[in-house]
Amino acid sequence: MRQTVSKELVANDTADQYMYRVHEETPQGSETRIMVETHDWTISRLLLKNGRPLSPIHRQREEERLRDLLANPARLAKLQTEKHSDNARARRVIRALPDAFLYQLAGTETNSAGRELPLVAFHPNPDFRPRSAESRVLQKVEGAMLIDPVAMRFVRVKATLTQDVDFGWGIFDRISRGGTFLLEQQVVWHDQWEVTSLALHYTNRRLLLITSRVDSVTKATDFRRLPDDLTLQQAFALLLNDDPMLAAMPGSEKTP
Repeated sequence: MRQTVSKELVANDTADQYMYRVHEETPQGSETRIMVETHDWTISRLLLKNGRPLSPIHRQREEERLRDLLANPARLAKLQTEKHSDNARARRVIRALPDAFLYQLAGTETNSAGRELPLVAFHPNPDFRPRSAESRVLQKVEGAMLIDPVAMRFVRVKATLTQDVDFGWGIFDRISRGGTFLLEQQVVWHDQWEVTSLALHYTNRRLLLITSRVDSVTKATDFRRLPDDLTLQQAFALLLNDDPMLAAMPGSEKTP
């Protein structure tokens, strides 16, 4: 587990940048977006709503939103801060995994290449002392991880909340026990791994009275490697193409 976590942290620090397609399904419908990553930003463009292309009016509004965003330094700065904060939270959770849980081999699964991957069950370690809000949540979840022992990467992580999780003493936000989290990773470019599936199912209570249900399944596909030096302006130019996934890559001759 410590070797796998170490590899995940290194990969997080040296991650490539991609353009890819994201499809999200919720009880309210579905959305398909194109995502473009730079070092500091992840920008998206809505392409399909409930499986259908946007109407000319809504497509124009989406393009205007992107142009307005590029011209708004304050909103761009907020997006940059959010991306870096998300990365920092993910690192804190990953770093805590070896100590936060007790692990037990729960069998194996065979992947598409015919190799056996270990399935490792986990439950909270009573001796763990969390140092952040994210790691405190780990004291209330259990589940199983499927690990690629050659690449030393998580293939699948499935977790279930065994207790309510309170934020702000339960006054402002509480996620009810029984909620589930499923994350899947796979190779998307040469030997590079990325998250390709994320499913969230839980009940959230806010301000003591407002209860909402979150049921979403998000799939990421069609990864295209982007140049390391892609600028924000180039990212927006890609998204504003009629078909971003078929657009020529800026500096594509540098892309391996």
